[in-house]
Amino acid sequence: MKPEELKDILLQVLELQLEYQLRAIRQLRGKAELEAIPSPRQGRRRQSLVDLSVQILTEEQKPLHVDELVNLLQRRFGRLTDRDALSSSLAKKARAGVLFRQTGPATFALVDLGEGHE
Repeated sequence: MKPEELKDILLQVLELQLEYQLRAIRQLRGKAELEAIPSPRQGRRRQSLVDLSVQILTEEQKPLHVDELVNLLQRRFGRLTDRDALSSSLAKKARAGVLFRQTGPATFALVDLGEGHE
């Protein structure tokens, strides 16, 4: 991993940590979340990891193991995620038949992809 990539990841982790700390302080002070100072991202909806996984699977056009999805999420979008949390989210959608289907252990494809489409 390049030093600038590592630096960017560390800064993202610190930013997220500070956002959570600020939210906890505001809750302790009794301020409603809606009264919080607007973040610089206000107005721009951050895409969920599920949304980004759909985007990756659409581009790759093949089933991917959750480990590969985690790596691609970090490389393409700078999003760090827990492997188990992502796998759980995708498996829940797959069980409901929404967006994903499970093609193997911890391996997911989009619902509209054919089995022989690799």
